Amino acid sequence: MSRADLDLNGEDMVEQSNGGDSSPTGAELIFHDEKLQAYTLHSLNMMRKNRTFCDVILHVGSSELHGHRAVLASASPHLLELFTADVDSKGAVRENVVTYQLNGGFDKVALEKLIDYAYTAQLEVRSHQVKSVFMTATKLKMDRVAKECARHLIQHLSPENCIEIRSLTGIAHNKSFVTQVDAFINSQFDVVCKLPVLLALPCMRIEVLNQTRQEMSLVSSDSLSLLVLDWLKRSHEDNSFEILTEKTHLLYLALDNSLQDCAELPSGDISDTEIVQDYKKMSKKCINPNTQKQRRKAPMQPAKNRVLIYSRSDTLESECNSDWSCIASKKVGEHSFLALVTLRGKLVTLSVVLRLNRLSSPSPKDQPPIIHPDIPDMYLGLANMVSVKCGAGCVNLNGNLLVCGGYDRAECLRSVELYDPSSNIWADLAPMREARGRFDIAVVGTKVYAVGGCNGTTELATVECYDPNEKKWQRVTSLPLARSNTGKY
Repeated sequence: MSRADLDLNGEDMVEQSNGGDSSPTGAELIFHDEKLQAYTLHSLNMMRKNRTFCDVILHVGSSELHGHRAVLASASPHLLELFTADVDSKGAVRENVVTYQLNGGFDKVALEKLIDYAYTAQLEVRSHQVKSVFMTATKLKMDRVAKECARHLIQHLSPENCIEIRSLTGIAHNKSFVTQVDAFINSQFDVVCKLPVLLALPCMRIEVLNQTRQEMSLVSSDSLSLLVLDWLKRSHEDNSFEILTEKTHLLYLALDNSLQDCAELPSGDISDTEIVQDYKKMSKKCINPNTQKQRRKAPMQPAKNRVLIYSRSDTLESECNSDWSCIASKKVGEHSFLALVTLRGKLVTLSVVLRLNRLSSPSPKDQPPIIHPDIPDMYLGLANMVSVKCGAGCVNLNGNLLVCGGYDRAECLRSVELYDPSSNIWADLAPMREARGRFDIAVVGTKVYAVGGCNGTTELATVECYDPNEKKWQRVTSLPLARSNTGKY
């Protein structure tokens, strides 16, 4: 390899002589080599291929990939952390060539493609390799490559491959990617649910007891699936899929608007029928010793019909484990439903069947149901806020719910959201001028006032006002004394 390979000559070099007037250093000659970066990368790549000055070997399975730590670390934050930790642990001891065993299911071909990219700034991947390159780039924290792979996969989504793409390791790190794939699956679920790839997923069998046929007739697939998902998060967060799919789970609707396992229904309850008692006996035989833990006493089943509202938005610490979501659902029979959900990032199908639990004693609910068109859905699903928060300020603004600021367990927020009950939609509004939590807001006339609070470190005396017509916040006169957790009247 020589400089002739890049055809470097004087025409490629820009020279400027200006007497030093425009140079901060007073230099009289400014020289810019437009091909130096390309030449340097090309030279490093040739040295890598010839194993010249290589100081790192990456082991993937039985294969060895040689390279230069400085180049690989500059392209991959993950490798930078790996190399830095090794240097820090060895102190003054230095090795000419360091070997690393990459664990975690790295694909050799994908890793080679990404190493080539690090040395050439160019990525060339066949369509069937894009998924493995995406997963490897995600592990290496090479975000630009991962986003480009995601863009390609979105463009080539189909009912046949969407389940495989949604199952990719690391997809939860790219929320925009997940949202688009989920939206596609939801729109094509009538087709997807008939394909072998969906039928091959682990399936959880759920039966939900209802007290009347009227309740059964008013259930919607989305809300029912969300309630089952909420029950799974609360009761089986640590269980494996094998344990969850080895039996049919019988649930009932409790007083606190949640689904509960019938094995925990108090004895003597009006709903403790033969169906429930048989299920309790079966559950005792299937108890797994690894799932033994103290459970709270299950709430009783109400004796009257009621509207169940799903409005939970619990979050988990780990980003990967926080992927608990209902992607799509549909009614497949008179009282049966099918849903595709993610449990800790893993795709699982839910087969949910509604069962009529005939009570052991006469009840007014046994009367023939009277159907009214204006009766609300017995399972009413409410949209979640855009972001998780606590300690926020809330107020009724023209019949809508306005939520301002608060904390997301990491920082104090400026964000503002507005919920429209008629459309069940949250919308982002202009953020406050200052992050604040543990405060109250009030509507005076047509304007909203955010008063005091805390920014996470200090209490605030500042006050700001939101004008819905101008759609922006403005500072107004501050409080004479900083305070939080204020009251309003």
